Amino acid sequence: MHWRYCELLAGAAANLAIVSLGCGIAWPSPVFQKLTEPTLRDNPFGAVLTEYDRTLSEAALTIGGLAGPLLACWITKHKGPRIALLLSSVLYIPAWLMLMIVGSVSLLIVARTIIGMANGYVLLTVTLYIGEIASDRYRGALGCFIQIGTTLGVLIVYCAGPFVSYLALQAICCAVPILFGTLFLYMPETPHYLVQCGHGQRAVEALMFLRGARHADEVQSELDEIREYVRRRDADDGTPARTVHHLKHLFVHAGNRKALLISFGLVLFQQCSGIDVILANSEVLFVESNASLGPIYGTAVLGVLQFLSSCITPFFIDRTGRRPMLLASSIGLAIALATLGAYFTLNRYAVPVGPIRWLPLTSLVGFVAIYNAGFGPVAWAIVMEIFAHELKPIGVTLCVLGSVLFDYAILQLITALIQAAGLDWALWMLAGICVAAGTFCWRIVLETRGLKLVEIQQQLSGTKVMRL
Repeated sequence: MHWRYCELLAGAAANLAIVSLGCGIAWPSPVFQKLTEPTLRDNPFGAVLTEYDRTLSEAALTIGGLAGPLLACWITKHKGPRIALLLSSVLYIPAWLMLMIVGSVSLLIVARTIIGMANGYVLLTVTLYIGEIASDRYRGALGCFIQIGTTLGVLIVYCAGPFVSYLALQAICCAVPILFGTLFLYMPETPHYLVQCGHGQRAVEALMFLRGARHADEVQSELDEIREYVRRRDADDGTPARTVHHLKHLFVHAGNRKALLISFGLVLFQQCSGIDVILANSEVLFVESNASLGPIYGTAVLGVLQFLSSCITPFFIDRTGRRPMLLASSIGLAIALATLGAYFTLNRYAVPVGPIRWLPLTSLVGFVAIYNAGFGPVAWAIVMEIFAHELKPIGVTLCVLGSVLFDYAILQLITALIQAAGLDWALWMLAGICVAAGTFCWRIVLETRGLKLVEIQQQLSGTKVMRL
């Protein structure tokens, strides 16, 4: 198949696995509504679930999310990113089937733990797979596909969940990994892994497919670069020794240390931007704005908005650059949060807010659109390209683990702050975090637009300076 966009096709197919991640994240929104209403018959438990049960379920998702990347790193190393990605369906499908037959809280928690494991597993394997198939031309756009897949999964659950039965929703979620596994079977293994295994001819064929080349000579220079990357990665043999060596090199070498600082900082600020807090309190914002949409339709509209705004970024990331998009996104998020904070502060002190009742909904829409068009996708696009190739598995694994921990910690912290001090204080705090995120992007984050991977490493090490 000689088509110049084949790598985009492979990236899109890989990100069908991320759709399952989005389904797993959004699942509690419509489902717990069904499981906590005493008058609703669509409840397989036969009893109303408590807030404690829900808390256990979400904690189980986090615990599983910490185990998933470690498993994915090991399988990717020994079986390759393609096989590792296909095996993600082996995690998702039993978990959704378990939720279809669930009859006790313990089974629910086990199923959510497996889904959390699958989420962390998929986030790592997709990042590594795309990082190894992407050319310099489409690297930025492919990096944004992760956010598109996530928001598509969220959209499916938001739109279907309230209107279908509990069993039907689990069946829909179960169909997603089945569809992914069926389509991804036809995608190639990464050339890096094939070269590592000594399958030179298959590596050439994979590269020709991904680049749309008609002759092997067209991909020879890239193949030589891959061989050099693999030679460096395999220079020290022995799995434990290699892992320890790479971990040490990640912290000792100045360039690698800066790559870790940038990626970890972006993941931290991404999770601390408040997206989960805003979505969790979206119903309050709808009520404050006197919106005619109920919570069900309002949530569906937010799902559509998230998906559409995330689809914009791949068209602009290589035109405007990563840093400008991160900076603009940070400023926009801070303004939206500060506006919401000011509104709820006025409301707290009984200042008449009738003329500006439209403000919460407008700020909500702006916040969701800006996040999904900016910080959401761009952060992972940079994580995907910032590490040296031989350190990418261990570096991305640390970032995924950090993302899972930061997400859970900030949600618990902000929830406690809302209960203790009020929503306005939480919003002001999140606005301050977004200002800090903008400062971090301005002072620390490297612009990688138009740079080859080796040039990114030169920039990080300070051996080459590029004027922007």
